[in-house]
Amino acid sequence: MSDDPHALKLYTDGNCYKNPGGAGAIACVAKFPESWARDDEIIFSEGFYETSNNRMELQACIKAHEYVAANGRALGVQRVLIVTDSLYIANNCRRVATWRANKWCNASGRPLENSDLWKRFLSVQSRVKVRTDIVWKKGKKSHTLKMVDRAAKEAGRSPRSFDRGFRGGKVARSKVVGGSAFLYAAHGKHEIIRIYRSGLIRKTGHKITFDLYDEPSALYSQKCFAYTDVKIASELHRQHCYRVSFNDDPKHPVILSIVEEVDCGAVSAPSSRLGEPD
Repeated sequence: MSDDPHALKLYTDGNCYKNPGGAGAIACVAKFPESWARDDEIIFSEGFYETSNNRMELQACIKAHEYVAANGRALGVQRVLIVTDSLYIANNCRRVATWRANKWCNASGRPLENSDLWKRFLSVQSRVKVRTDIVWKKGKKSHTLKMVDRAAKEAGRSPRSFDRGFRGGKVARSKVVGGSAFLYAAHGKHEIIRIYRSGLIRKTGHKITFDLYDEPSALYSQKCFAYTDVKIASELHRQHCYRVSFNDDPKHPVILSIVEEVDCGAVSAPSSRLGEPD
């Protein structure tokens, strides 16, 4: 579909340095229908202070929709393709209505991050009067994709805007080298964890990111995340270790209680195992 010669193609990109919590940016480059014989054009680029990569990708997609809502008919096109290299956008854009019906939780009951932006996404979609499709394409594989990537990176080096929906939370450094945190597979047991990030989700939910301590091997073995309520979150401090109890739902892991605080000095040196993507 991204090769339709008659469509207006809007290539979007978002990035974040030191994701999450660093500066980031959005950009969009228009590739006009072939019959127009018109050069690619940067439609927008904007740098933000603290944010995340997923929020930037989603904001770029939203702003491209806003451009179509405002200008689509005047441009005289019958179809618009919004091209993204973000799997976060491509995999989730068709799930948004279901999330809204489920009170902004996913099918497993986990609270959705970035629900403020997904609400904006649905709102602007309803105002677009020209057929508009979202297409995934691997980044940096064409002149236009390279152009939008450069525009976003340049904007990110000089941030001027605030991403007011970003909730960075408190951050420390993980003891596990490399990789990203992944969803903890809760199985109703007690575990020793070392907290390195805590972030608010919506108004009352908290996402806790931690190093999981494997007692048989005496190593920090994995980077994981799970959820909890505001009371327990307030008692979990960065760079502290705790023995906690989890529920038994691997699709929606929840820290139910703090059994005891553990001396981090009594546990092992860092592991070099890699985490897996969020």
